[in-house]
Amino acid sequence: MSRQKYTHIQVKEEEILALREAGATRQEIANQLGLSKVQIKNWINRYNRKQAKQEAGIFPKPKGRP
Repeated sequence: MSRQKYTHIQVKEEEILALREAGATRQEIANQLGLSKVQIKNWINRYNRKQAKQEAGIFPKPKGRP
């Protein structure tokens, strides 16, 4: 499968989480979705940080002008 030039990763968020729960490696997830391993690694790291903050009771501030 050839790599896509750009994909909004939030569109594939549910698929990534499902594959991750099934025990797939980052490379396997990347190959199946046509993304790069680095994109998957970065997304998983951001997702884990976000989940850790939410569990600690820290919620993101809204962005932009009020």
